Amino acid sequence: MQTNYKKSNFGAAFFFLSKEQKEALGVIYAFCRLADDIVDDTPQTAPAQLANLTAELEQVFAGEPKTELGQDLQKVIKKFPIPKQYFYDLIEGVKSDLNTPVRYQTQEKLNWYMYRVASVVGLMCIEIFGYKNPISKKYAEILGYAVQLTNILRDIYEDAKINRIYLPLEDLQKFKVQESDFLSLKSTKELRNLFIFELDKAQKLYDKAREILPKEDFKTLLTARAMGAIYEEILLNLKEGSCLPCKKKIKLSKFKKLFILFKTWRKTK
Repeated sequence: MQTNYKKSNFGAAFFFLSKEQKEALGVIYAFCRLADDIVDDTPQTAPAQLANLTAELEQVFAGEPKTELGQDLQKVIKKFPIPKQYFYDLIEGVKSDLNTPVRYQTQEKLNWYMYRVASVVGLMCIEIFGYKNPISKKYAEILGYAVQLTNILRDIYEDAKINRIYLPLEDLQKFKVQESDFLSLKSTKELRNLFIFELDKAQKLYDKAREILPKEDFKTLLTARAMGAIYEEILLNLKEGSCLPCKKKIKLSKFKKLFILFKTWRKTK
């Protein structure tokens, strides 16, 4: 099965993995990408398609997959102990993007969303990478929050165009930012202060993830650390923007990603 995970920011980090691990992650990426694309590309028929995907997931864990993706996924779960619940959580997470409009009143509710669309992906990944200390699961969860919040801040203009506000409304209220101003993204002092606050929140999540990563899993989770380092670099680029938030979407060059991988690898030696 062909996958395009190499085109993602995570793809570069897969460099450190064995062929078996790369193939497994390619299948996981394909499953996650499919669920996300169903919601973004065909929202009118998404509920039915996600229901079919859930049904196929049941078939996979029952040992009777019907699709090529399901057959590949079955091979992965035979080799790696990925809990079925993670896949269900992911589907529930992407399904929430079908809400019109997308809004999260509190940080707690945003965390619910970020756990399901990002943290569970990290939790799937570490089952493939391998780990010894169960605290590494908390590391993957927090890193997932950091990465997803970075994505939200990077894509803030694109999401605003389709009436999606992922930042907690309680934060908008705290900085006196009206929803209408947020959606139009007028350059105001209030919006800038809100954005700085959210950037700092994301940075603290990266710092916390680093702090709790168990020493015995530091080397094994090299790929996870590389994934985090790539997205943290995107966050740093967002911070350095001359205008906050910036309309230009931040992208890292292939050279920059390779340099980050090298630095992450050097820290393991």
